[in-house]
Amino acid sequence: MRPTDLLSHPEGGRFKEVFRSPVVVKHRDGTTKPAITHIYYSLKEGEVSKFHRLTSDEVWNLYRGHGVHLYQWDGSQGSPRCITLSAEQGTFCHVVPAGCWQAAVPTDGDVLLGCSVAPGFEFCDFELLDHQAEAALMLMTVAPKLDYLIFNG
Repeated sequence: MRPTDLLSHPEGGRFKEVFRSPVVVKHRDGTTKPAITHIYYSLKEGEVSKFHRLTSDEVWNLYRGHGVHLYQWDGSQGSPRCITLSAEQGTFCHVVPAGCWQAAVPTDGDVLLGCSVAPGFEFCDFELLDHQAEAALMLMTVAPKLDYLIFNG
């Protein structure tokens, strides 16, 4: 994989879809989707993945780099949870349940990650947390230091 093979992602960073299952499943909303999709996802030092959520579960895998802080928030008055994927901690993957807000920040330097989504990813199932949304206002109240991870269109 070459860096030029990756496309800009709306949440930040770059990605390349590497697998879209030919097996189709019926999603809970009645639509059909591929059973699973998988992308390579890259963040360079200083880049972040802004808070977003999907209608499907997503598995994050660390492939290369020192590590990544993966923030997961349920949209409540509780603070976001920070999960660190790194060889040092012996944690290489984490599942973010459907509907949870998530964001990612490299711990040090560039990272290459893999993200698998099941049922498969479609951009219509992707929601970026906009700074004017009610959930963004709540997040800024419970975790003001994470305001840089909220999309400011």
